Amino acid sequence: MIYDKLILASASPRRQELLADKCKKLIVLPQDVDEVFTCTLPREIVMELSRLKLGDLPSIYPDDLVIASDTIVWYDDRCYGKPSDRDDARTMLEQLSGNQHEVYTGFSVSYKGRIITGYDCCEITFKSLTDHDIEEYINTGSPLDKAGAYGIQDGIVVESYAGNMDTIVGLPVDKVMWTCEELISNE
Repeated sequence: MIYDKLILASASPRRQELLADKCKKLIVLPQDVDEVFTCTLPREIVMELSRLKLGDLPSIYPDDLVIASDTIVWYDDRCYGKPSDRDDARTMLEQLSGNQHEVYTGFSVSYKGRIITGYDCCEITFKSLTDHDIEEYINTGSPLDKAGAYGIQDGIVVESYAGNMDTIVGLPVDKVMWTCEELISNE
């Protein structure tokens, strides 16, 4: 289904691209929220953060579908969000190098006073990276605005993955669209 309008509570160009062909008009309204979570399990963290990222939009746009999302990398019982700087990105890439980890993306969709939250998870195997590989990748600037300091779409650090590519990029589009349909059909 192609929607007349969707509201995306995210400035992520990747999420915008993923939703572009799902609607006639995509309105991008990122919310300024503190991304502080209280949960400990990765699936709960991303769902909590995605709901938080809806901000005030559900009350401002109650008759529209509003979508928010959050992605984390989970490795060795630790949550990896976006790196704070180049050194942080280097540390993340060094730790992920040659190892397997999980990517969790949570989403929240609001419509007519209801909010449904969900998530998806994928497994990633990283290539073994040299210090030179890591520096070259950081120099592209790409790792600095992505969870875990990498983007699978860059084609540089990921050896293989299992799961939905959209989830890894930042929005499990199929699950989000099913959620939109559920909200509309149950109004």
